[in-house]
Amino acid sequence: MSRSMSEKKLGAGRVVAVAIENNKTSQYAAKWAVDNLLPKDQCLLLVHVKQRASSIATPMGSQIALDANDDVARAYKQQLYNESRELFASFRVFCNRKNIQCQEVLLEDTDVTKALIESVTTYSIELLVLGAPSKSGLVRRFRTTDVPNLVSKGAPPFCTVYIISKGKISTVKSATAPLTTKATIRNNASQPQYQLAPSPERMDARLMRNHPPRRMPTSF
Repeated sequence: MSRSMSEKKLGAGRVVAVAIENNKTSQYAAKWAVDNLLPKDQCLLLVHVKQRASSIATPMGSQIALDANDDVARAYKQQLYNESRELFASFRVFCNRKNIQCQEVLLEDTDVTKALIESVTTYSIELLVLGAPSKSGLVRRFRTTDVPNLVSKGAPPFCTVYIISKGKISTVKSATAPLTTKATIRNNASQPQYQLAPSPERMDARLMRNHPPRRMPTSF
């Protein structure tokens, strides 16, 4: 692609984000965003929400309340962190191959839809891309909750929301108002960024990392 064509991409100079899960629909969404919205060397925001659990099951089938056992709660959060690192790594590999920098935002909330909508305002996301629900993805995990469409309906007016199905646009909700105040997101790829969570309903830390492109194998 020529430089002039790259510069004409809709996401040039804007905050573009993809909401990711460990499924194929998220991979389709990320690939579509990179191919259609972002010029090379621009940063893509990868947003992942872990749904908070109030208890976890033991091997014997009983439930342990997380707020009643600090050790179990710490071990649970460490497990979430490790799983999220692996998830981000797979998407980071793809971005590296496309010469796209990426920043990672890891959230934990009881309400995935609310967390995603709030992240749009927090990070001034002007273009948000989500994978369409499928039986092997969001619909199965959240049952009757259609997270992508709920996010599309609830997103702030300055944000255009794309829902991607198998590499093509399924639905799009266009922004109806300009972004008035833009959040400052540092683009220093050599230094990880950490931010404290804004409410007790979120995990102890929100992880936001900036990664420079580097060559690695990919499963995309």
